Amino acid sequence: MPNPEQQKASLFSRIITRIRARRFSYLAKSLVLLIIAYPYLETDIIDQVILMVLTIVVMICTSIAVSKSRREYIIMAVLSLPWLLSLIINLPLFEIDGTVIIRKEIVFALLLFSYATISIFIYLLKSREVTTEILFAAVCCYLLIGLSWSALYVFIEILTPGSFVDTTGHLAMNPPRYLFFSFVTLTTVGYGNIIPATDQARSVAMMEAIVGQLYITIMVARLVGLHISKPRAPES
Repeated sequence: MPNPEQQKASLFSRIITRIRARRFSYLAKSLVLLIIAYPYLETDIIDQVILMVLTIVVMICTSIAVSKSRREYIIMAVLSLPWLLSLIINLPLFEIDGTVIIRKEIVFALLLFSYATISIFIYLLKSREVTTEILFAAVCCYLLIGLSWSALYVFIEILTPGSFVDTTGHLAMNPPRYLFFSFVTLTTVGYGNIIPATDQARSVAMMEAIVGQLYITIMVARLVGLHISKPRAPES
């Protein structure tokens, strides 16, 4: 009969196995929740704590989704922990120059989102059948593309202030606005209320629009091709 420690280990193993079986659905839900809640959580310390918790959930879900080996878990930890530390230090409890912290936070967010996007995209290309998790993985990859570019836009604005302007002629350092601009560009909606004002910013925005269209084209072709090539059961 297994001892209590073995039972706990077995229970933990079953939980991890169940989470990994639906890892992309959990990641997709956490990403959608973060994107929806982000613009409303920028005012006081309670909002920032909630935002930090949501970000941690996204970090955990992303790590589980893209990591299969110890090396990959280490890579995700190296990218996640400095970002988490930056989020903690950026709380109003600490009187530290916010610009420096935001710059480091954005760098690690950009690296983590980019790494996760590439990893999931490769996973999708290697997949051999269309399942619910594959569809969730495709959604996750698309959302991560938008998040990666939004972090890149913020980083460009930090390095070169005035790279983006709105209808008033100035766009404040407000990350939710860059998140909005990123997904508007990714989907090629283009409302025109936020405009890249420098050649570098225009080039990055143009690349996001191209990547967004190519991703949709490649994923639709890939998923439809896998579905068509799936062996059919013989009709009786």
